Amino acid sequence: MKSLNIYALANELNLGDPKSGTIRVPFGRWDFGAKKLDDGRTVFFVQELTKDGAERMAAKINAGVADGEKGVPVYWGHPDVPELAHKYPDKRAKGWIKSAAVDADALVLGVEWLEENATDGFGWFSPYWGGPATDLGEGRYLKHLDSLTSVALINIPNIQEFRLANELHGGLNNNETGAIAGEGEKKMDRVKLIQALGLPETATDEDIFAAIEKNKAAAADAATKQAAAEAEKAQAETEKDEAKAELANERAARCGLLLDQAIAEGRISVAGRPAWEKRLKDDFAAGSVALANEKPLKTASAVTQTPAAQAKVDLVALANERMQKNPSLTYPAAFAAVMKEHPEVK
Repeated sequence: MKSLNIYALANELNLGDPKSGTIRVPFGRWDFGAKKLDDGRTVFFVQELTKDGAERMAAKINAGVADGEKGVPVYWGHPDVPELAHKYPDKRAKGWIKSAAVDADALVLGVEWLEENATDGFGWFSPYWGGPATDLGEGRYLKHLDSLTSVALINIPNIQEFRLANELHGGLNNNETGAIAGEGEKKMDRVKLIQALGLPETATDEDIFAAIEKNKAAAADAATKQAAAEAEKAQAETEKDEAKAELANERAARCGLLLDQAIAEGRISVAGRPAWEKRLKDDFAAGSVALANEKPLKTASAVTQTPAAQAKVDLVALANERMQKNPSLTYPAAFAAVMKEHPEVK
C-alpha cells in the first residue's frame, strides 16, 4: 500500500492582496474532502497548517533558494496537478516564491512576479502542498502540512473550507452555491442528494460522504454474499456430478463382478455376457435377480468335470481370503486375480 504521506493536496483560498508581492496563508484546520487513492480506496482528508508545520515549510523554501533553486512556482491554475492539468494548458510559472516567513498566525510567502500584472483577474490562490498523515479512523486522515509544491492563482473562492483539487475523481466538493460537484464537474443539487441518501436536512458534507461510503460497503457486502452463494451452488453441482459418477462406477464394478461370478459358476456363457451386461445396465435390480436365478448351463466341460473337481475351487471364498490378507485390495481386483490363477474354472 502506498504511504499516505506522499499524497499532496491542492486547494483554493483567499489570495488577500495580490499586488503586495506576498501570499499570506493563515494557520488552521480545514476539511479537504474525499480523495481517491492509487490503491482504489477513497478516504476523507482533513488538512492542518500549524505554526510548527509552517516553520518547516518556510525552512525548506528558504534552504532551496539559498542552494540556488528558483523557488516555489506560482501558476495560473494547477498545470502541475495530474488530475487538473488538462484544464490549464499554460504550464509557465507566473512567479516564484523566493522567501517564506512565519508570523504569529500565518505563513507569509514572498513572491517575485515574472510578468507585469500577473495577478490581474485573480483574487484567490490554491496551495498545492503535502505532509505526513495521521489515521483518524473510519476512513479519515489528518494531513500535517509541512511542504509546498506550488501555488495556483484561481477564481473559485471558498474562504471557509478548502476546495477539492481532485474533483475529476468523483469526490465531494464545496463551492459558493452549496452544491455538490462530481465527476466531470457535473453539479448535483445538494438537497436532492440528501433526500436520495435518506439523510436529515441538517446533514453535513461529512454525513453525506459517510452515507455514500456506507452504501458502497453494503453493495460490496451484497456482491460478496452473492459470489459466495454462486460458489456454493457451483460446489454443490460439482459434488452432485462426482457422486453420480462414483455411483455409476460402483454399479459398473458390481455388474462386472456378478457377470464374472455367473460365468465362473457356469450359469451364463462368455458369449452371453454382453446381453446380460446390457440387461443389468438397463435395470440393475431386476437384472441382478434374474441373473442370480439362472441355472448352471449343461456344457461338455460341466459334464466331464466331476462334482468333486468343481467343489475344489471356490473363487468367491478365495477372493475373500485374499482380501483378508491384503485389506487394501478391492473385491473386484481380488476376484480377478483369483480367476487368473484358476483358468480351469469357467
